[in-house]
Amino acid sequence: MKQILLGATMAFASVLAFGQENNANFKIEQAQKLPNELYQLVYNPTNNLVYVAGPQKGFNKEAENFIYVLDGKSLAIQDSISLGKYLPFAIALNNKTQTLYVGHSLQDAVSAVDLKSKKQQVISSGKAKAKIREIAVDEVRDKVYVSDHGNPSIWEIDGKTNTYLGSFDKSDAYLLGLNVDPQRGKVYGTDANTMEGSILVYNSESGNLEGQFKTWSYCPLNIALDKAGNRLFVSQSNDNNVTIVDGNTGDILQKVYLGYDSSPIGLVYDEKSKLLYTANRNKQEVAVINTDSYQVVERIATKGLPNTITLDPASRAIYVTNKGAGKKGEPVENGNTVLKINRI
Repeated sequence: MKQILLGATMAFASVLAFGQENNANFKIEQAQKLPNELYQLVYNPTNNLVYVAGPQKGFNKEAENFIYVLDGKSLAIQDSISLGKYLPFAIALNNKTQTLYVGHSLQDAVSAVDLKSKKQQVISSGKAKAKIREIAVDEVRDKVYVSDHGNPSIWEIDGKTNTYLGSFDKSDAYLLGLNVDPQRGKVYGTDANTMEGSILVYNSESGNLEGQFKTWSYCPLNIALDKAGNRLFVSQSNDNNVTIVDGNTGDILQKVYLGYDSSPIGLVYDEKSKLLYTANRNKQEVAVINTDSYQVVERIATKGLPNTITLDPASRAIYVTNKGAGKKGEPVENGNTVLKINRI
């Protein structure tokens, strides 16, 4: 009976979410089309630049690949960083050391790039068939974590030397999303191996698995954190919702349904406004969720297939990558485009 009531409550909350979306409070301020495929991006608050992973079309391993560097205000291309023949997909920044970490999903490696010198250091786990998806940085410990669903594990990299230290292994997992809470000493990874859809909770110091929080949605993807409130926001692409989990207990606080075939992937939390932004791939939109009421308050059409979102915490602008083709290869207006979205 308890499960039935919980489901009814969540369904009712989801219905309310659609009935209370407000008039437009956000606008697309800038758009920048890039020549290659687009995957993840990250904003650098130190220099107001946006770094975009843009692998060559067709994932050509014999061609030179780049990170594109965009001006945070205008999105004009300022520079590019060569990665040689390493294809870039995942991306993360250590703002303290100004080191960019880039995941090469098809080449079993991560690059550490010093942003001042552009010097690239390639890091390998020494394991074949790695499939890297996400990278997260713990600036307090100067550690870097990498989700690998080819060898079910989370890599641990020493940020001081940019060398592979080892991994948190879980042989029966399918690790996709990743985030880190430095203050609480936690590393979170989403496990899509079962229909229960779990969040794995590791201790940053010991590497021990301390918990497994069930999301009860198949194939949980990315994780955003409310560090002040200790809440975890998980995008559920297959079930078209965001699941909100209590970081203390692992209890599900709410599920926000985003609509049929919305397919949320990337998401970012703005702690100042308490708004959560989700990249809804198939609906070609960014949804804005009020995390006090758990209601969708706005939907911003992207005219592209949004993938990843990053936030400028000072201006509260968000930046979004749009991929270039749908399930059947149909073109989209803002394919392979970075968008800057701001308040009106």
